[in-house]
Amino acid sequence: MPSRPSLPRSLRSLAALALLLAAAGAEAACPDGSPCETIAVYRVQTWPALLTDAAGRDSLTLQEANGTSQASFEPVIKGYAGGPDTLAIRFSVIRIANAPNAYCNCNFELNDKACKTSDLNLLKQCKRVCLNSGKACTATGKDDKSDGGAWYAFPASTRCVTRGAAPTQQWKKNAFEVNPKNCDWYQASSSIKRAACVADALKLDPGLDLDRLFASEAPCATVDNATLQREAIPR
Repeated sequence: MPSRPSLPRSLRSLAALALLLAAAGAEAACPDGSPCETIAVYRVQTWPALLTDAAGRDSLTLQEANGTSQASFEPVIKGYAGGPDTLAIRFSVIRIANAPNAYCNCNFELNDKACKTSDLNLLKQCKRVCLNSGKACTATGKDDKSDGGAWYAFPASTRCVTRGAAPTQQWKKNAFEVNPKNCDWYQASSSIKRAACVADALKLDPGLDLDRLFASEAPCATVDNATLQREAIPR
């Protein structure tokens, strides 16, 4: 049987690029199918704090913030030695898991520097910022760690407002071009506890399942919205 003629190298490169663009930018069958995943994400939140940053982002969400998997969170929370009011939060998140998956580092900043101030007027000017090599983060990212866990980044600009991402958004990941309609992650729910209580519970029972702990009222009670509103620093 005669061999099939191969495409010239230039055409093969164009075809490969077209496939990459299609894979990276194609609309996802989300949130219930691949390439989406539903994951538990954890973070420690300094508290009391302002309920929103200078850009209006909710401090108790993942908007423009990093979070970790359980494997990466456990050693952090077990070694916690901070104040009694600091929060530990578990989020349920749906995200597009395929490429691009570049990790973005997210910080609380004022004038491109870490916001470390007790001056309320300055604090009100601080905002969350997610950057990748000095540029704004335009897609949810992931950084796999040696402990078997992972760190995630959740840019505010690609947050799906609703699970269905409709009618002004579409489940689609920014690749080579950024479309403001594209969204690639959705915060489905959250459970908020005191970090000190979670740390103490894990010290007493190192095998305690974090998912079960955050789903239960014992040994750590959920911090309700009324309490959070009362404790928050007034803007």
